[in-house]
Amino acid sequence: MSEEKKHVEMPPDREHLDFLTSIILFIVCAVAIILSIGYWKKLGGEFYASPGFMPTIISGALLVMAVTLFCNSLKGSSISERCRQLGAAVPATLHSKAFWRAVIGLAIFAVYIFVLLGRLPFWLASFLVLLAILLYLNFEGKFRLKPVLKLVLIAALSIGGIVLLFQVAFAVPMP
Repeated sequence: MSEEKKHVEMPPDREHLDFLTSIILFIVCAVAIILSIGYWKKLGGEFYASPGFMPTIISGALLVMAVTLFCNSLKGSSISERCRQLGAAVPATLHSKAFWRAVIGLAIFAVYIFVLLGRLPFWLASFLVLLAILLYLNFEGKFRLKPVLKLVLIAALSIGGIVLLFQVAFAVPMP
C-alpha cells in the first residue's frame, strides 16, 4: 500500500463529525417516526389526534436537517473518505480527556436514572447526583474543605429551589 493511501488527512473543519452526526440523527429520527406511527396504528383514529403526531412532525423536520447536514458534510469529499477519517479519529477520541470526562458524566447520570431514582426520595437522589457532578467537574487533584462546602451548599440550594418551586408552588409531584 502506498504512503499516500496509508495517511488519512483529517479535515480542518471537522466535517467527518458532521457526517457521523447526520447518520446518527437520521437513524434516531427514522426510529422515532416508525414508533410514532405505531402509536397511531395501535390506538386508531385520526392521525392528527394521535399521541404520535407531534413526534412524527418534529422527527420529520429533524430528518430533513439530518439529510441536509449529510449532504453538506460530503462537499469536497466522498462517503468512503469520511468513513476513513472517522476511523482515523477514533484512536484520538479514545485518548482524549474531554471524551472520558463526558463518558464519566454520562455514567453518573445513568446511575441517577437507573439506580437512584425510585429507590431514594427525589430530593436526596438529585442532591447526591448534582453534588457528584459538581465535585467531579471542579476536582483539582487536592481536597480542600472550603470549595467542597461551597459545592455542597450550591447543590443543596439548587435542589431545595427545584423542590420548592415545582412540588410546593406548582404542586407537581416529584418522581
